[in-house]
This record gives sequence, structure tokens and C-alpha cells, in this order.
Amino acid sequence: MKFITLEEHWESATVNAAAQAYVTKPQLSINPADHSIADYMAKNPRDNSEITSTDDQRLAFMDANQIQMQIMGYGDDTPQNLSPDVAIPLCRQANDELSQAVQAHPDRFGGWAVLPVGDPEAAADELQRAVQVDHLQGAMIHGYYGDKMFDDPRYDPIFARAEALDVPLYFHPAVVPATISQHYYQGNQWDALTAWAFSGAGWGWHEDLGVQMVRLILAGVFDRHPNLHIITGHWGEMVPGFLERLDQVVTPATHLDRSIGETYRDNFYITPSGMFFPTQLQLTMAEMGSDHLMYSVDYPYNHPENIAGFLADAGLSQADQQKIAYDNAIQLLHLSH
Repeated sequence: MKFITLEEHWESATVNAAAQAYVTKPQLSINPADHSIADYMAKNPRDNSEITSTDDQRLAFMDANQIQMQIMGYGDDTPQNLSPDVAIPLCRQANDELSQAVQAHPDRFGGWAVLPVGDPEAAADELQRAVQVDHLQGAMIHGYYGDKMFDDPRYDPIFARAEALDVPLYFHPAVVPATISQHYYQGNQWDALTAWAFSGAGWGWHEDLGVQMVRLILAGVFDRHPNLHIITGHWGEMVPGFLERLDQVVTPATHLDRSIGETYRDNFYITPSGMFFPTQLQLTMAEMGSDHLMYSVDYPYNHPENIAGFLADAGLSQADQQKIAYDNAIQLLHLSH
């Protein structure tokens, strides 16, 4: 079986170098004497050559795992959160470079645009340019901009343009704000390394983005834009497991056109991001059905085992496997394969 994977990461070395002077990365408030995080990172270094590669190294990984096509989005060093005067030209440059990589291997690569979200009108225009000129498949948006979540009305131009273009937006987790980290994830009974893992990829990133996705529904984004499609990874960032409870308690308190569960099942698509856990697949299948599931590996941050075998081993019908692995992505992203 062939796969199309949708949450795969790429970064431009030239854009990263240009952005370096403007980047302030959020940090946990930790004891400077505690070097556990630095020690952990030193023992588990990231190979930056993988994330900037769009040739032999990436293609070899794909070939070894039956991946026909990767849809690449900017990695953790995304320029989206820089001030608009810097972000607008750098996002444009990144999208042009990504487009060139796609054009070099059009049967193997697609791309998510990166958007200068600090200026929503400029972001909407860049989305349109990236889709119509650079032939990318939509956009990947990370976390927040400043202290505002994307349910804020100022971001509506991005959603309106995505709906008009009929392209999805892929929302990706980001580092949670320090105040949230301090309140929820740091404690006297565990060290900074535990807090870092708990607040990040172990729990906090996912809960945080899941809350933001529910906020989009509560803010009426999908009442205004009923044909807008959102993709999230990591099995839906915790939301699918609580849809019934949200409908039991929260939906009756709203004035939405549809229930939270109906909106979510209509407008959202889910990928695993390389979390190949059978129970998560079963839950998400039960809540969403195979028409709203697709595949992702989270390369190069993740190199999971059994990429090609996970669906085959999960007891799904051949038709459902084909939808999740390939067909749903073809349809939603308007791919020519």
C-alpha cells in the first residue's frame, strides 16, 4: 500500500539564518542550575540536515516506508510569529523555496504554506499566492501569535480565504505560554526535564491546541465558514475523546448552528503524527469514521517503526485502509495522483 503523509516538516536554511536575529524562543522558567534539559538534548541531538533536505535523504526514508508523497510544512523554527515587517518577506521566500522543492519532485512532494499571521490580511493574500502561484496545498499554522488564539475575530480573513480557495489549514502545536506552563506543568515533586516533557510533546502541546480547536467552534468560525476544513495531528489533539461530553454540557449553552460534535465531525480531519497506537486509532475511527482520517509520520522529528504496517495490523477493512493511507488526502488536497 502507498501512503501520503501530511505532517512532515521542512525548513529553509536561508530563511532560518535571516530570521535568527529576530527570534526570541519561549522558555520554561527553570532553575539555571538544573542542566537536565540541556543534558537530555545533548544525548538526543536533532540532525538538522534532515529537516532542510528535500533530496536523497528524505526520499530514501520515504522509499523505505512506502510513502509515495509527503506534504511538507515549516518546522518548529517557523517565521510565522515574527513581526509582520519581517515575517511577510520571509514567509514568501520560504514558500517559494518549498515550491521549488515540490516542482523538482512533483510526484513525491507537496507543501503547506507558512503565513505571516501577525498581519491577517497579508497572511490571507500570501495563502492565495502560495496556492495559486506556488501550487501549495494549503497552510500550516503553529500555536499562537503573541498572546492571542486564532479564534480572535482579527484572524477571520485567513479562514475566509482558505474557504474561498477550498484548501485546508493544518494546525500544529507550539510551546505553551510560560504562565500556563508554570501553573499546570511545573511542580516541586519533579525536575525541569519532567516539566519540559509534560508541558510539551508528552501532554501540554496537545491539550493546548485541542482547547484552541474547540474555541474555534465556540467562536462560530464554522458557522461563518461552513466549508472550512481544518486538519490536526496527534489523533486530534485530545478532542475526539471528549466530543460526547462537550455536547452534553457545552453545546446546550451555545447558540451555534450545529452541535460541537457535528461541527467537529464535518469540518475536521485527523492524522496520527506517527503516534501509531491502536487504541487511539480505534477511538478516532469510532468518533470520526474513516472518511476524516489521514496519515502522517511527523518526519524528521519522529522516525516511528511499522509505518507501513500499522494500518494493516489494525483490523481495518481494505477500503478503510486505502482511504486513510491515500484516498482522503487525494480528495481533500485536490492532488493529481
